[in-house]
Amino acid sequence: MRKFTALTEQEILALAISNEEEDGRIYADFSYALQENYPDTAKIFADMVREEDDHRRHLIDVYVRRFGDHIPLIRRQDIAGFMPRKPAWQIQGQGIDADFSHLRQFRVIL
Repeated sequence: MRKFTALTEQEILALAISNEEEDGRIYADFSYALQENYPDTAKIFADMVREEDDHRRHLIDVYVRRFGDHIPLIRRQDIAGFMPRKPAWQIQGQGIDADFSHLRQFRVIL
């Protein structure tokens, strides 16, 4: 496992792309799960998915211009000190309080 400070600029950008993808997918899962009982909150998460997707696309464009088409897979769990994020499916079904507690790690809800 490598430290963040040991990553190259190319690796940091690849990690950022991976993080945007993962966060967007987690937000999408929450949006889907909240849709029936909390449609307004679900819409907020759907908007966040689009925002994360825009960020990811922008980072990919920057990466390709600077380093070429191949983006190595570097994930937060591969970097020492990064907090792992549980997927939404591991939290769902535990109630809305568990959902919001989990989301605090994203600094979505403080």
